[in-house]
Amino acid sequence: MSLSASLHFDAVLDMLGGDRSEVASLLTKFSAELEADISASERALIERDAETLRKIAHRVKGTSANLQAVMLSAAARELEQACLEASDTVWAVKQAVLAEQVQRVRDDIATWIASS
Repeated sequence: MSLSASLHFDAVLDMLGGDRSEVASLLTKFSAELEADISASERALIERDAETLRKIAHRVKGTSANLQAVMLSAAARELEQACLEASDTVWAVKQAVLAEQVQRVRDDIATWIASS
């Protein structure tokens, strides 16, 4: 694992044949999608829209797992589950954890790209 525990950059590089520019492009897109997802999740939380919040969490869970962002995927999984089983108070806690993980991953992506 390189740079940080938030994303396994070496594993992503290996998956994409070691092409750093392709990985940088993919991660730039992923970072932008995460920013949009967090904004949308904040709106869904304010609107108490469990289904929209669950769908966002599900998408983040899958994409982040595919891109080796294990902690982010786990936080998204917890939010997705909370939307099915818990109150909006719990959703808020889980969404805050997700937002924290998103920021960590986005920061690490920016640092990795800048060092490439």
